[in-house]
Amino acid sequence: MSRFPRARLDRLLRAIPGFPDPQRELEQYPTPAEGALELLERVWQRGDLAGSVADLGCGTGRLALGAAFLGAEVTGVELDDTALAVAREAAADAGLAVEWRCEPVENWTQGVETVIMNPPWGAQRPGADRPFLRAALATAGSVWSLQPAVSDRFLRRYVEQLGGAVADAWPVDLELERTMPYHTRERKTVEGTLYHLHPVGAR
Repeated sequence: MSRFPRARLDRLLRAIPGFPDPQRELEQYPTPAEGALELLERVWQRGDLAGSVADLGCGTGRLALGAAFLGAEVTGVELDDTALAVAREAAADAGLAVEWRCEPVENWTQGVETVIMNPPWGAQRPGADRPFLRAALATAGSVWSLQPAVSDRFLRRYVEQLGGAVADAWPVDLELERTMPYHTRERKTVEGTLYHLHPVGAR
């Protein structure tokens, strides 16, 4: 694939449903299509979709299916089997092959070339993003993660504590749709950051 198929990928991402019954304690917010598209384009440009890829906390599969569409060998890891049922159906509709695993991220130990993720941000459960960062940096040579911009200082310090490093970071506006009863607006734009992380010694 010599040219990034932005329009076709955008249509695919927008067609993937959100969570049928979003759980507040699991911070189940669908990855905004625009944010997913930017992450996938940057990962593709770096050549990080040429091999094995894991989407940790894949939800209904937006990042995982986007990576599979771009040619990666993808495993989607998700705790919620209801969300995985949506992901499986979306994969079948799109004719894409993804290995889906219903398990907590703490159980993830399989080595892969690349991890992509939009983990919980810790808004409802402080520290909820930490197991994802630990698992990603322990199992992949290249990690791409969407995070809230307000967590930048913490993330950089925590990644360093884990022996990793921030290779790059880009600002990303994330438009979150109303999914929870306590949300007062239909849409809210959050300042996010797309991080490219490396374990120490990785390429």
